Amino acid sequence: MKNRPIFYDTDCLACFLIIGECSILCEMFSKIIIPRVVYNEFFNESTPIMIKNNLKSLIDDGFVEVKDMIITSREYSNYRCIESGLWSDNGKRVGKGEASVIAFAIENEGIVASNNLSDVKHFTDKYNLPLLTTAIILGKAFEMNIINETQGNILWEKMLKRNRNLPDNSFSSYYQNRYETDCNDFLKV
Repeated sequence: MKNRPIFYDTDCLACFLIIGECSILCEMFSKIIIPRVVYNEFFNESTPIMIKNNLKSLIDDGFVEVKDMIITSREYSNYRCIESGLWSDNGKRVGKGEASVIAFAIENEGIVASNNLSDVKHFTDKYNLPLLTTAIILGKAFEMNIINETQGNILWEKMLKRNRNLPDNSFSSYYQNRYETDCNDFLKV
């Protein structure tokens, strides 16, 4: 999993951008990739300026790569099928950001980074793609001694206060009760 490209959806990356804690990602990964569709979601007029500024810094530093999807590519064909619901078992349409990260991950043997489980989990299971969530990233950062448990709880609380969707009321509770199960299920370990 270490050498696989990681394709971030808006919701997962925004958790770190909104609280100004992207250094955790920089310590954990050599680079992350966002599809152009996700970039456009970040830079729409309703996105808070702090998110835009933090993302622009990461792009300027070369840590975040913005990846374009060529209309004649397999990624684009996959993207259109996923986004329109053609590849869903029940015809459910998927958000553009989610569809783009899934399409790139399928064609590049990559990792999907998203918190939107209702859109992505079906596809990560179907195509045996590892799935990173904000919660799992914080758990891995804790295991790598990048953060301690207190810091994890503080970050978690900041994200919740900024209306980020997390699976528990604290980092400690998540780590003790769900982290191991999520790693086995989502990371395909």
